[in-house]
Amino acid sequence: MSLRADRNRSILPVTLCFVALWAFFQFAFPYHLALKERYVLFLSDATWLSTYFQKPAPLSYITGDWLTQFFLIPGAAALLVTALLFLFWDGIRLILKPLGSKHPALWALFPTAVLAFLILFPEVPLAVLTGACFFAWLFAAAVRIRSRALRLGTFLLLLALLIPTARSLTPTARLSRISLEREYDYRIYFNACAGHWDRVEKMGLRNPHESVVTAYYYNLSQARADRLPDGLLKAYQPTWHGLFIPVREGVECFRLMASADALILSGDYAQAQHSAMLGMTFSPRQRSAAMLRTMSDIAFANGDYDTARRYLKMLSHTALYKRWAQEGLRLLDTEAGNLTLKNDCRDILVQHNDYRTSLANIAATASQGKTATDYLLCLDLLDKNLGNFREDYDTLYKGRYDRQTVPVLYQEALLMTFDENTSPADQLTEYRIARQTLDNITEFLKGNEGLFRKSYWFYYKYAQPAR
Repeated sequence: MSLRADRNRSILPVTLCFVALWAFFQFAFPYHLALKERYVLFLSDATWLSTYFQKPAPLSYITGDWLTQFFLIPGAAALLVTALLFLFWDGIRLILKPLGSKHPALWALFPTAVLAFLILFPEVPLAVLTGACFFAWLFAAAVRIRSRALRLGTFLLLLALLIPTARSLTPTARLSRISLEREYDYRIYFNACAGHWDRVEKMGLRNPHESVVTAYYYNLSQARADRLPDGLLKAYQPTWHGLFIPVREGVECFRLMASADALILSGDYAQAQHSAMLGMTFSPRQRSAAMLRTMSDIAFANGDYDTARRYLKMLSHTALYKRWAQEGLRLLDTEAGNLTLKNDCRDILVQHNDYRTSLANIAATASQGKTATDYLLCLDLLDKNLGNFREDYDTLYKGRYDRQTVPVLYQEALLMTFDENTSPADQLTEYRIARQTLDNITEFLKGNEGLFRKSYWFYYKYAQPAR
């Protein structure tokens, strides 16, 4: 069978396979692919490009990293990956045909499918696919060399290059699990990064997998809108783990990167910087444009403009962060003396993940401590620590932020802390407890708990520790 005849006979099933593959990437797992961009830093700079040649497979990594930075563009990831898989398939088909294989176009689909599955893992760089394409076409050219001796020598040379290249391209980071739950987490993460907070809120309210990460970004959307206590119990809450993502040994890189977001919003820039640096350090190849941007934001907040300038100059050599970086550099050149210092709280030493101590310090000493105060009070409540909640409310919230309507969540919790030896009427007036809240707890205590599933009383009685 001629090459043209084989191609004509296989064109329909092959076309259907690649259309299905594109649809799978585009509609089932687009954010597994998009997350690869978070693990890449590609600079259009000669010095930076020279670092690729210090290790094997430089062309594979240069091509792969350059393409990966465009994965942030909607639809680009699925299209680029499918195109590369097609090039790989065509190379394998051209290798199999001269070897006498029947239906080489169909047989070439099997290694292509294996590579398609492998590339779904966010930790697997696109360089694996670009490298596979390079070698597929090099071997395809080699099998067509007429001289047997020259063909054998070319094969040995390519094999000698393939072994160190394969070792270099093999991911060293632990591969995360591929699942629809992870896809949902990645999707809400990218919507948050893009500033689509209305979508984040809607996704958080659904949270079909009861995911900790989804709950975390839902709470972040509420805090950004200054309604964290109002929206807290409207969605699934895995106790306090929905407020902060602890940084500990064994935590995957994606969570390390995400953990900085709530810390920045609450004003805990020290722990946020630690999370961002760990996210960069434990990314598959210790490179991340996203974390570089986060660290430049933190440097701005701390007033460390020299460090911010260094980060921005690096990002100005990227494709998709270039405009943002140039705007930051312009701001430093023209408005550096007029920039407001965001991190103006008192400096203290705290252990990492000691959120309560850090939040209490920010709430007490920062000029803009409302968000930190709400995070602290909600942390107390989700941890079912009413003693700490009452103390923090009295010292940090009462008299400062309760001049308007007190959030219903706080009212419900305050009723559970009232002193039996003090006049109930005086306490209700002092803490601005609404009549409706008082009527609700009366109904709850009568046994009508089902009517108040979104109340703190229901949470306090039935919530179990997060898995």
